[in-house]
Amino acid sequence: MSASKAEDEEKEENSPEYEFATGTTLHGLNKIADAPNWGARLIWTCIFLGCLGYASYLITETFLAYFSYDTVTDVSLKFEKSMDFPAVTFCNFNKYAFRKVAGNPRINVYLEPLYAFPKRFGLVGTGVFYNDGPTPTPTPTPFYYDLAGITEYAGFQLQDGLVDCSWRGEPCGIKNFTRTLSQFGNCYVFNGDIGTESVKQTISGSGNGLHLVINVQADQYSEDPTQGGSSDVGLKVHVHPRGEPAKMDTQGIAIGPGTHAYVGISKIKYKNEIPPWGKCEEKELQHFDTYTLTGCLLECRAHWVETMCNCTAMELPGNMEICEPLTVVNCVTSVYNLITRGRLPCQCPTPCELGTYGKSVSYAGWPNPGAAMSPSLIDKLGQDEFLERNYCAFDVFYKSLNSKSIIQKRAMTEEDLLSAIGGSLGLFIGASIITVAEIVEYLITRPFKRLWKKK
Repeated sequence: MSASKAEDEEKEENSPEYEFATGTTLHGLNKIADAPNWGARLIWTCIFLGCLGYASYLITETFLAYFSYDTVTDVSLKFEKSMDFPAVTFCNFNKYAFRKVAGNPRINVYLEPLYAFPKRFGLVGTGVFYNDGPTPTPTPTPFYYDLAGITEYAGFQLQDGLVDCSWRGEPCGIKNFTRTLSQFGNCYVFNGDIGTESVKQTISGSGNGLHLVINVQADQYSEDPTQGGSSDVGLKVHVHPRGEPAKMDTQGIAIGPGTHAYVGISKIKYKNEIPPWGKCEEKELQHFDTYTLTGCLLECRAHWVETMCNCTAMELPGNMEICEPLTVVNCVTSVYNLITRGRLPCQCPTPCELGTYGKSVSYAGWPNPGAAMSPSLIDKLGQDEFLERNYCAFDVFYKSLNSKSIIQKRAMTEEDLLSAIGGSLGLFIGASIITVAEIVEYLITRPFKRLWKKK
């Protein structure tokens, strides 16, 4: 029997293989099945296998690219008519006012492990000076007697230091600030109450944001660097998103007396991908409503302090009693050092969405001699030498009313993966989802068709 006659008989039998090859949407198989001779069949077989091989190569490369989890960065700039203003936190480098510490022997003794005030000021337990200075008049203690209460009472008071405040040219006052505690003692936050609507800046540039003049009261400084205090004079200022706590010991800019700082800010939004493309992760915090890296680091500090010292540092969130000064010296400071050196780990991943503010700071001497001698300024502030020694002026404002978005995106998404696979299969062999259904149908019905033909 000749080869062509055998082929004709096979076609007449209509085998499941022949029916599939001639009826499928998979290009090339019907040409192989219906080839008039072996030469044509061999050519179509080579073409089909070559296309199938190259499509398989492209699909393999597509899978390798997808599972490499590469990312691309998309940067965009959005212009606004008005923008929500951030929170502005500032602290005095002086933690405790001299007159309040010197005027209360009980506070002196209580804080002695931290700053050794009796030695520094020449005081004994009765409040009598060793030097020839006057004996201070004891003051009442209208506060809860722990480190946080003493700091609230004896620390920097905004009502004593706020000289001038304006927002967009309109006067503002103490009611526009909220108090918080940090390692610098009392700090004050403008626009920090997330329970109220944020103020907005509608015109960019200096003079259209927040303007403050603060008296740091340099003559009341009680800091002694030899006893662990700060050697700086002035303010620590930090600009941060509302709802995010300020970590003032590691964040912020310094402003010294006799200077006017212009802090131009720009809003930046970051959006990061989840693993395995990125490293972002959201965690639930115990003491803050939203996850922020700063909030997580503060809670980590609080966790280790509570674990190792059995108390809560006054500047940290927590539920235990406030640490006593002796505990701060003997335990809390050591815990902070261990965290800084990485001996006590903090699991604080990068947030998936992060807001921050870029800052550019310029300084000018303040005030100039003519301004210092003007009657209005003299009546309000004092003499030139006093201004240079005690007063800090600063402005915080948007440099321009736009926000920059930096978004980390997947270089290849699931949709891109399917499109690339479908494109390769469709271009070279014409395969599609319908083709897959045809193959499944063939695999299921083939045994039954064979059995039926045998019967």
